[in-house]
Formats: sequence, structure tokens, C-alpha cells
Amino acid sequence: MPVDTLATAAGTAFIAYLVGSLPSAYLVGRLVRGIDVRSEGEGNVGARNVFHEVGTGWGIVVFALDLGKGAGAALLFRDPTWQLAIAAVFLVVGHGFPVWLRFVGGKGMAAAGGFTAALFPVAALIGGAACGVVWLLTHRFLPTVITVTVVTLVGAPLLGSDLEVVGTALLGFVVVAVKRVIDEPRMRRIEAETGWDRERGGTRR
Repeated sequence: MPVDTLATAAGTAFIAYLVGSLPSAYLVGRLVRGIDVRSEGEGNVGARNVFHEVGTGWGIVVFALDLGKGAGAALLFRDPTWQLAIAAVFLVVGHGFPVWLRFVGGKGMAAAGGFTAALFPVAALIGGAACGVVWLLTHRFLPTVITVTVVTLVGAPLLGSDLEVVGTALLGFVVVAVKRVIDEPRMRRIEAETGWDRERGGTRR
């Protein structure tokens, strides 16, 4: 591989990591309520935890910020495809393992979602509508998130998107899944301490 290509790959990974590592949920928790979201609620550095532990509006703010950093990374590195793939992986790695928080971050679902939505906006709108229906029917987080992810990624190639580009977005969600497995022991311990209701979200108070 040529030196300039290696430098481009390294630079892409570094910038994507930095973008992903911006800890919006942690900062909102600290600045608004003086709490560390890593040890409150479900223990996740993400929008849902902020939604329950800080407030609805602030949860929406964090969700929008995390979507935005994902979308920004996708738009910045959308061509060539190999560079986009590196950005997808390191964006979520940055979110999940931020150096600023001693490598204890969130799962990266919103960041990966923003990345995907920027690449496939029409499919993402359809996925968003589908997940809204699922939420109204179940009021459960996990089925809602799975719905929007699957509908968007399946819908994108059906609407004409390149399969290689869809594969790059999928890489981000693979990293999300790996981070979820890594986090499971820590989060179960925190949930037991805080009384977090995994099925519905929020603490059992």
C-alpha cells in the first residue's frame, strides 16, 4: 500500500475517532445535574440514559448531537468507500472508548445511526417511521432500535444504494454490537445498584 494511502487511512481513523469520542452525554450529565452517567441509571454514556437521568429535553439534545457527529463523519469521508469504512469503524470506537473518559464510553448506536442516515436519508426516514410504530405498540427501546436499523439497512439497497456503501454502514453497527457485549458485565452491576429497569428504561422507584 502506498505511503500516501497509509497516511490517508491513519488520518481518517484519527479524525473519525476524535469526532466519535466527543462525550456529549457525559458533558450534559456533568454540566446540567452534576452526575457521572457512567454510574447512574443504566451506566451508559448515551442519550437514553440522559433522557431518564437528566431530563427528556436533554436526552433529545444528546441524541441530536450524537446523530450529528455520525452524519458529519459520513459526509466528510463518503468517498472512496474504503475510507468511509474506516470512518464507520473508528467513529463508533471513539464513541465507545473515548480517551477523555478513560475509555469508558457509550455503545454508539446514535452515532452509527447518524452515519447511516446521512448515507441513506430516504431509507432512514422509512426506518424512522417504522420504529415509531413499534415504539407506540411496545414502548420498548430494543425492538424500536432493531426496527429502525434493519429497515434502513435493508431498504437502502432496495432503493438503489450501492451494496458496498451499505456494508460500510453495517460495520458501524457491528462495532456497536461488540461494545454491547463488552459492556454487559459492567452495566448489569450498575443496573443492580441503581434499580434500572432494562425492559422499559428508567429506575424502579
